[in-house]
Amino acid sequence: MASEASPPPPGTALDHLRYRLQLLHRRNGEPSFRVVAQRTGKAISHTTAGNVLRCDSPPGWGFLELVVEALGGSTEEFRALWIAVRDEASPLALPTPAAWEEEEDSPAPAPLLSMPDLDAAEEDLQDRATKRSRREGETRRELLLALEARADLTDRLADLHEQLGRERGRNEQLRERIASLEADRLEHGWRIERLQDELRAVRDERLHLMERLNGLHARRAELYFMWAREEESQRHEAELGRRERDAEVLALRQRLGAAEELLRSVLASRADEPSARRDGAPPSAP
Repeated sequence: MASEASPPPPGTALDHLRYRLQLLHRRNGEPSFRVVAQRTGKAISHTTAGNVLRCDSPPGWGFLELVVEALGGSTEEFRALWIAVRDEASPLALPTPAAWEEEEDSPAPAPLLSMPDLDAAEEDLQDRATKRSRREGETRRELLLALEARADLTDRLADLHEQLGRERGRNEQLRERIASLEADRLEHGWRIERLQDELRAVRDERLHLMERLNGLHARRAELYFMWAREEESQRHEAELGRRERDAEVLALRQRLGAAEELLRSVLASRADEPSARRDGAPPSAP
């Protein structure tokens, strides 16, 4: 079981306040000034939180109260410590009314007074009582105004505490939302890595397919070239064959023409034989 912290050494009220505040800060794990400022719903800056926790000079009660609440301390305890610091730094003096000062400065009446002196003293006392009554009424009105102002400040402070509670709840919701978004971002990071690996695999496979496709294109070009050469060879052979056939046809036509000429001449000579016989000419040898 952890032992309680030893009491602070004798010192000023500010030293006691600083000790209790730093002890509360340490018992909470000594969070950073920024964390303390965030726990107040950012009602104060981290610089103000640091100034309050260092407590080099008497802090304002509003800032001190926010820091104490952020650290889970007792505001009543620290209010008493803060009042002690304020009383030590700036003690309050009882006001002395001007009438009292005049009374102290005025000489005391003689123990034996005549009737006119008694009337004058009674009138003076009555006048002083009236002034004090008037002053009492003014003081009472000022007190009522101060009480109303304090009540208004209390209500405003309660509203601020309620707003601070809502802001803290909202901060918790934001923290949960941030944690959820962080988890989603981590999941998306894993998904991105998986997709990048898949993309690299697909890219490698695509490059392999492109290499195979380039090989097929080269083979296709080679086949086209071979087919073109074969077609050219066949066309050339066909052209040679056509030319040979044309030459043969031309030779046949020439021979046929010569045969036709010969046939016509033979027919013509045979047609001339009967007329020659009639004329007595010997027939010509065939």
